[in-house]
Formats: sequence, structure tokens, C-alpha cells
Amino acid sequence: MTCTPTTGTFRLLDDVVGWDQDAVADLVGFDGPAGVRLAHAGASPDGPTRAELLPWFPDPRLAPGCGPCGWYLLSGKRLLRRDTCDGGWVPVWPSYCDPRLLSAPTAVAARGHRIAVVDSGRVFVWRNEGDHLVAVIGLRHAKVVALAQDEQVLVSREGSDRLWRYGADGRLCEVVRTHVRGEIIGIRTGPGRTIWLLTEEAGRFRIYRDHCESTLDELAAEVPPSGLVRADEDGFCLREPGPDGEVTSCYDWEGQPREEPAPEPGQFVTEGEFTTFRIDSGISRCRWHRVRVTADVPPGTAVTVSIVVSEDGEFADSDWQTAPAGVTDFLVDQPPGRHLTARVRLSGDSSATPVLHRIRLDFPRSTSADLLPAAFRQDPAADDFTERFLSLFDAATAEIDEVVERYPALLDPAGVPDGALPWLAGLLGLSFEAGWDAETRRKLITAAPALYRRRGTPAALKDAIGIVFGVDPVIDELAGDRHWAQVRATAAPPTARGLGSVRLFGRSSSRLRLDTSTLGATPLRAFGDPDSDPLTEHAHRFRVLLPAGAADEEAVRRLVVRQAPAHTKGAVRVGGTGFVVGTRSAVGVDTAFVPLPPPVVGGVRLNHDGVLRPGPRGVRHGVSVGVVSAVGVHTRVS
Repeated sequence: MTCTPTTGTFRLLDDVVGWDQDAVADLVGFDGPAGVRLAHAGASPDGPTRAELLPWFPDPRLAPGCGPCGWYLLSGKRLLRRDTCDGGWVPVWPSYCDPRLLSAPTAVAARGHRIAVVDSGRVFVWRNEGDHLVAVIGLRHAKVVALAQDEQVLVSREGSDRLWRYGADGRLCEVVRTHVRGEIIGIRTGPGRTIWLLTEEAGRFRIYRDHCESTLDELAAEVPPSGLVRADEDGFCLREPGPDGEVTSCYDWEGQPREEPAPEPGQFVTEGEFTTFRIDSGISRCRWHRVRVTADVPPGTAVTVSIVVSEDGEFADSDWQTAPAGVTDFLVDQPPGRHLTARVRLSGDSSATPVLHRIRLDFPRSTSADLLPAAFRQDPAADDFTERFLSLFDAATAEIDEVVERYPALLDPAGVPDGALPWLAGLLGLSFEAGWDAETRRKLITAAPALYRRRGTPAALKDAIGIVFGVDPVIDELAGDRHWAQVRATAAPPTARGLGSVRLFGRSSSRLRLDTSTLGATPLRAFGDPDSDPLTEHAHRFRVLLPAGAADEEAVRRLVVRQAPAHTKGAVRVGGTGFVVGTRSAVGVDTAFVPLPPPVVGGVRLNHDGVLRPGPRGVRHGVSVGVVSAVGVHTRVS
């Protein structure tokens, strides 16, 4: 599409090629990928500051909840909740139903509809936003708590670098030695079951991702920040969406509104600059063409670039060409010359700093004016205007060319931004749920061709559940449970196989019928047509079996409905801790074998739960594999 006659040559200034800096004043970052930025006003901290980490690791008394305005706050012995951007803080438990469990709470965490609070060597875990207490974890000197995607509870202790993992019911799963430096003071869970840790050692803060040291930029790229922008002894401030844009709301630690405090003294210097060496084009009397700057410029900051072109490196102070502040793309308006010298100035209000990532210098000048007849370029003044005028269109055309060149990359699930994933999924006919993270969406898009080819099969449904929820389900097709018209191997004579005494499509085995069914051998049903039982009882039906706590049952059910064939009907069953009597049970899903209770006499009504004496192998023995056990005699299944 481009109309320029030749491909231009360019020179880059960045951390990979080099900045060619000659004189530097109050700037840092020339050797790192983070970019060139203003230096700190005082001693430069070794690592991120606590204020920079607040959006991801808030004060332990604060925890972000559901939505951009959902927050939880520990105020004394009370736990407060805030759901709307224009509302105040209200107690999680009204006065008439306050459980009064908290005595000296120190930390709170929230995820979805679950809440966890650290209080006096215990960790309380609630569901349904505080309506149902599900676990009480005893851990001395517990300090920080976090809730993971798989309903695990992560706790760290004061002065320790270890991480305690608890299940949804409060049982200890494992104690992990993280091998991080310093004390863990913050825990954050990210997509893909990643765990981010914040540690402090001698005043220095470090970030770890799955026990490997990371950076603030990597954390910001993977985990979205919260609206917490400030926290001190007097209170905290939240930046939230409002009707006319973002607004900042400030509160004290009692949840009462307060005026926004004065800005803290900035941590950066207000101005810094550097000058490059002479950049050699290798072309005598070269006509330098264009300067493009790539930088992050927060409000209140600016990046200003000045250039000067010379043939032998000699120039006067009045020869500098300075672009207006905020302009990051401009044409070189200098006489021809072999060398170019650049001067870059960064400025700010001390609370933030611009970040310079790259400068691109294009040369020699090459525009679509070169395609015009010579008659249009006879007047030097008119020729200069024509070149500068057509350069505007050349720049727009070059941007379109770059978009076209990058278009194939938009079809790569691993390379597109998170915001483009729904668009890419729409091309494949996929739909996402709001709770799925970016990593899960990328895996689904990648696996979509294979899933479509096998759609409607148990293997495809199993793979889809594994990708979304990270569990390996059991697909139980109920058609194999039908007992009508089965050929028996015991028919006489022994050398022949026949139907024997099995009745074809016996109606008495599908539901209880008076005078025909065997008591206790047929189910009681009061719905459906009895004559269609042989066809509708198990035909075209299947079950998805999941271990307890492996995934959200409703979310799995929605996925099964979308993936199952239209003529089938699927059910989802999440295992518990007991044995389902009268239904085929899957070991490890809904079956638990437990030992016998101790023998007792008196106070117990004799039945299958009462044991008068221990069995032949002792009191605390349950089912033994390979030994015949009589249910109700010396075996208890519960």
C-alpha cells in the first residue's frame, strides 16, 4: 500500500541498541527495559515503594471485593462492606445477627462471595458474603490471608517465609517453604492459579511470582490493579469510576468520609535531560527525515526532544530545533548534514515521571513527492512545502501498512492482548463467561478446532471441562445401566447362550407396580409415562462426576449444556463425604470408607450403627480389600 519510492533507513535509540548518551543529568534507566525516567529526589529505593504496590497489595485491613466499588474494611471489631461507588460503609452483619466472633482482627481477604479474616491466631472463612461460616483455622501468629481460585485458603505467619495451604473446609493441605527473601507481608492470587508474594527485608520490598523474583511491571501486566491509591495512619483513598469520569473518595479507618489530603511530597526530581553523541548517518549532506518518540507520559509530565544536524559536528546554540512539548512525531527541519545530535528533556510535578522507551530517527528523506514529475519540484520553497505536506499522508499510509502487516498476529491466541480475545472467539463461535481468566480463554481458543471436530463426544466434553476448570471429570453414560433385553450366559444348556428368564423390557423393573414388582428392587417414581420407561429411563442421558470442591457446580452445568448434543440430557454431580445408597457410586467422587465406631453398650439403640464388641481385627478397622465384608454386620459405610 505504501506510496514511498524506497524503503527508508533508520536508527533506533533504546536499551537494546543503546541510547548513545553523552551528558546525563537526573535521569536513570538507560540500561534496563523499563525505560529512561526521572531520578528519585532522595536516595533511590532499591525496588518498588510501598505506595507503588498499594493497588495490588493493599493495607491488610482492606480487601477488594466484587466489582470496581466492592471493598471490605476492618474497623475495630467490625467488618464493614461497601458495594456501591456512591454509598457508605455498612456492617457485614447487622446488630441483631452479629456472630461477635471477632476480638482483634488484623487482616481481611475476599474473593467472589467468600471472605476470610485473621483474628487472634485464628482464620475465619465465610461464604455468601458472611452468611455462612464454613471454616475456623487455628494458626498462631497468622498475619496475612488470601483466597485462591480453587477455594484454598493461603495464610502466612508473622516473621516467616512459609505459606500454609488449607482446603475449603479448613483442613491443612501442606506447608510450603517459599525460599523468598524477607517476611511475607502480602499475598495475591492471579490467573492460572499463580501466586504473587510481597516480602519485606530491611525496608526493601520484593515481588515474587510462584516463588521466583519478579518486577512490578510483570505484576501489573498480569494482575489488574485495584482502585486503592493511598493509605496512611489517618485513612485511605479510592479512585473509582463516576458519572463524569474517575473520582477519588477518601475515608478514615472507621469508614467515615474525609477530605482528600494534600499531595505528599513528590519522590522524583522535576526535571532531567541527556544529550546523545553525534549520530553518524554515513551519508554526506544527508537530509534527515523524521523523529518518532515512544514514551509513557502521565498527566503532569512531559517529554521534549531537540535535534541539530551538522556536517562536521560543529553547530551553534541557536541551531537547535525543539519540538513542542507533547509532540512525539515530527519532521526534521534542518539543513543537510551527516551527523545528528539529540537532546531529550523529561519533566514532571515530582509525583510521577514520564518513561522514555525508544527514539526512532528516519533518514534520508524519502516521500511520495519523489514520484512527482520534475516540473513540480523546480521551486525549492514549493518543493520543501510539498515534501512536508505529503509526509502527512505518507505517515498515515505507513500506519495502515503496519496494521496490515500485523493482522496475521491477531489470529494468534498467544499473542493478542486480553481485550482482543472475545473478538477472536467470536470468529470461532465461542462465548466466554465473565469469571474465566485470560489464560483459560487462550487455551479454549487454541483447542477450539480439535474440540469442534470431536464435539458431542465424551472426550471433547472432558477436555473442555479440564481446560476451563482444571479438573479431570468422570463421564458416566447411563445407557449402559439399562437391564432390559440383556443376553445371559447362564441359560441352559451350558453350551448355548440365550435370553434365559430375563423378560424383554420388563416394566416391573423400571418403577414400582403393585402385584408385579419386587419390594425393594424397583424405584418409586410418580412422573412420566410408565410405558416409555424402557426408552427414557437412561437413553441419551449422562452424568458428569466431579470431586468435592473441584469446581463451581453451576458453572460446570452451564458448560455441559453448551457442549452436550441437543438430543442428550446431562447432569452434574459433585461428590460429598458419604456413600450414595441405591445409586452407582464412583470411588473418589462420592464414596468414603471410614472405620467402625468404638464398641458401646447402653444409651444406644441397637441397629447397624450400634456395635457391641470389636471385630476380629480390632476396633478402628474399616473395609479391607480382598476380604468379604457383610454390610450391617461388621462393616459400616458412611
